[in-house]
Amino acid sequence: MSYLIKGGPVMFLLAIFSIAAIAIIINRLRFYKSCNVDGTDLINAVLKYIRAGSPESAVALCEEKQGPLAAVIKAGLSYYSSGADIMEEAFQSQELKEMPLLEEHLSTLSTIASVSTLVGFTGTVTGMIKAFNNIAQAGASSPAIVASGISQALLTTAAGLLIAVPAVIFVRYFENRVDRFVNEIDFATHELTRASKNILTAAGVAK
Repeated sequence: MSYLIKGGPVMFLLAIFSIAAIAIIINRLRFYKSCNVDGTDLINAVLKYIRAGSPESAVALCEEKQGPLAAVIKAGLSYYSSGADIMEEAFQSQELKEMPLLEEHLSTLSTIASVSTLVGFTGTVTGMIKAFNNIAQAGASSPAIVASGISQALLTTAAGLLIAVPAVIFVRYFENRVDRFVNEIDFATHELTRASKNILTAAGVAK
């Protein structure tokens, strides 16, 4: 609390940013953890059901799983009997619905990372202004006179960087997680569409 007071009004704004960043990071960590499934096992199991002529079982399997991969596969397989092209469109439509959930709050966290640094530097400027004002009012310069202003400048700069650096790291980490989810979804839908086209063509069903 003493650091908040010494840092001036800027420190309270940085404190709000830090709380928001921590909340977003915890939210995203919990969300991505809940989305974790063994993609390879799920895809292989779904392909096995399709080749056995039981897409309903594949849909039921996906209903038991959480995450975007299972949701996309389930959405597409719900149109299995309509043909591979319709199923592929359902895959793409559901993937578009899942993307906002995967990327939720990431732009906010990125903004916090950028703005925190700027706000910290703003505190640096206001702290130096305070230091020079103290010199002007005292008519002399000494460490004691400028100490509070310089302290405020250093505290806000440090606080801004301490918020920005972890936020940037987590933004990059979360973006990589999203990319992995998307790549996994694209691979799964490609494999399932190809397998379905082969099976439906062999069975004489219009694509």
